[in-house]
Amino acid sequence: MIVRAGDGSLHRGWGAGDAGCTFDLIVSYFGTDPSAFRLPYENRVDHHGGKWDGIHALLTQRPDLLERYRYIWLPDDDLEADRPTIEGLFASMRRLDLHVGQPALTLDSYFTHLPFVRCKSFEFRLVDRIEIMAPCLRADVLARMLPLFENSMSGFGLDSLWTRLASDNVGTSAVFDALPVRHTRPVGLFLASKMLKSGRTPESEGRQLGSKYGFREFFPVSYGAVDRKGRRWRSPPIIGLRMVGDYLMDSKDFRQVHRLRKRFWHLLRRQFSKPVDLSRVILDP
Repeated sequence: MIVRAGDGSLHRGWGAGDAGCTFDLIVSYFGTDPSAFRLPYENRVDHHGGKWDGIHALLTQRPDLLERYRYIWLPDDDLEADRPTIEGLFASMRRLDLHVGQPALTLDSYFTHLPFVRCKSFEFRLVDRIEIMAPCLRADVLARMLPLFENSMSGFGLDSLWTRLASDNVGTSAVFDALPVRHTRPVGLFLASKMLKSGRTPESEGRQLGSKYGFREFFPVSYGAVDRKGRRWRSPPIIGLRMVGDYLMDSKDFRQVHRLRKRFWHLLRRQFSKPVDLSRVILDP
């Protein structure tokens, strides 16, 4: 995994230094403390800037990483997670041979998109979009996306592309409800203030990619699922109803209850009426 880390990064709670840990960690540090994150397992490298241009710089300098690993996880540094969850994510990605996936968010997380919050009924859901907070990408998919990272601080717009690179993208991207992590900080505040200094905004970066590749609204549709009893669900409307049912029953546990209430009907409308968009996107060579 590669984490773009500031001084408040939570990655030391992820278990990368535990004996027998099955994943490796690189800390791509954008801070200024020369003594920070120097433990042997942290593999610190330095690069100022945003998350995605920093990842581009690292993987351009270390292309061997894309050959050495089958999957690379790119989490934000403000996620609370543990080793079993992370190892479970990698194992599930391999088992399902996914192109891209992500852990769900716990109910007490700060969130932007309600469909990425954990639904207790499901083990995982197949979705047509994966957000930029914590994507896990197959190495060949990451290699194809990498040129787009170079000029992106925010990552806005990338999340509408990496699920759509193959000729057949059905069943290749998923959110794992059984493997939730907790997002601990309000979404986007640090990034927005940092980008304003450079005269850019996340929205402008998203619009630029959207204009080039022909997409607009970002809203994931859950079009398939496997529940905790191993049963397959194939109807987006029925999946949407179960999601809303889960959220209603657990609404007292949400950190952002106001956001939850605003998103209920939006989610149902999309599950009932928005077509799944997994059409192939051809990236510039």
